[in-house]
Amino acid sequence: MNSAKSSHHTRWSLVQTAKGDTPQGRAALAELCEIYYRPIEGQMRRWISDADEAGEMTQAFFARLLSGRQLAGAESTRGRFRNYLFASARHFLISERRAQQAAKRGSAITDNAEALVDEIADDAQTQPDVEFDRAWACALIHRALSSLETELISAGKADTWTVLKPWLSGTANHGETSAAAQRLGISETAARVQLSRLRQRLRSHLEQQIADTLSPEADPQAELRHLLALWG
Repeated sequence: MNSAKSSHHTRWSLVQTAKGDTPQGRAALAELCEIYYRPIEGQMRRWISDADEAGEMTQAFFARLLSGRQLAGAESTRGRFRNYLFASARHFLISERRAQQAAKRGSAITDNAEALVDEIADDAQTQPDVEFDRAWACALIHRALSSLETELISAGKADTWTVLKPWLSGTANHGETSAAAQRLGISETAARVQLSRLRQRLRSHLEQQIADTLSPEADPQAELRHLLALWG
């Protein structure tokens, strides 16, 4: 199947499905939360110096997301879903800060509290930074690896996955291909061919992961290059 053609038809599908109040919609929403929890948590920690408070605010944001109230404004015309979610988390934090301070001061926000809110609101970082994108890249790569593992195990190739996974996850040491080939009972050339094929399959899984949260106008290949560059 042509992966580019397939991606065209599935782009933004995960987000659209997640909007539905159905078992499939709730599963898609849970999947989105799983992908983006770490990136949002890391960003909250950059916005909030207190780690416990940052964790609590992250949980509150995703509780709101899981309630189904947060995705109403997520449309494919907005481009990348991760940018939308980043902005949503930022707005959520500002709103929560204002509500907290209003409650503490009997609906009167002090100058210091207002300054704290303004610091977040005026933050020049209105788009995801490198650390946010790197966390997003790691999440998608781990999910793609998991999908590839399931694919190979279903095809009766669990041993191939176990032996060759280090090359796909970037943990293999230079010169270990010969030992891997011996473990699989194949030649080193054949092992390299299998590795090449697995890398192509991993790339296909990554393309699908990326396409699920992109608008039709976005370039999935550019996103993939960005992801791989962050992964290093």
